[in-house]
Amino acid sequence: MQHINGRIQTHVRAPKRRAFEDADKAQLLSAGDAALFEFLKAEDGRWFVRETHYIDNPLVKARLSGPPLHIHFLQSEFFEVQQGTLGVVKNGKEHVITKADGKVTIPRGTRHRFWAHSSGTEDLIFNVWTEPQDIDHSFDTNFLRNFIGYLADCTRENIKPSFFQVLLICYDCGTVLTPDFWTPLWILKALHYVAAYWIAMGILGYKASYPEYVAVPKDLHSELDKTY
Repeated sequence: MQHINGRIQTHVRAPKRRAFEDADKAQLLSAGDAALFEFLKAEDGRWFVRETHYIDNPLVKARLSGPPLHIHFLQSEFFEVQQGTLGVVKNGKEHVITKADGKVTIPRGTRHRFWAHSSGTEDLIFNVWTEPQDIDHSFDTNFLRNFIGYLADCTRENIKPSFFQVLLICYDCGTVLTPDFWTPLWILKALHYVAAYWIAMGILGYKASYPEYVAVPKDLHSELDKTY
């Protein structure tokens, strides 16, 4: 994910989405070429993403190549560092993670964010995935393709991301953004529901998923759009 704090406004001109240019690629670059996302499958059949955050990139140096604080309310998230140093905040407590720490778990419902830690001396490479997988409206590779693609297109056209579009993409995949203080999850979900489905989708006409970013049949996207 690309960090978006301080760069979102409520409603802006939508970027011109690059039709199917990256929709089925096995790897994508984030906005500003800060991080590479490789979409892979493990021997046990589960999907995972290998992220490489480039240490010399200005966004990485500024701790902005990772996401803002968020919560996955349907799944737990897992990290395995392969190289470099990962910074993780879990419910307000900062952790410094290296390969020696093995698999790190972010339990479902945990307020968290992550970035390339400033103590690292080489590019950060880690694997990330969520469980359970293959459940409706959950954090998956399609979410990442939509999220990365949208933010990259906004950066390419020098357009600030729409706050409501971002919330719609996130909430439709079991994720809510959160302030840096504890807030009841039911309140966050209620606010996101209204902002995502009533305002973003119902009033502004945004979609939760775009075929330009995810190579699936258009009729599937139509069904997603009608879900709520």
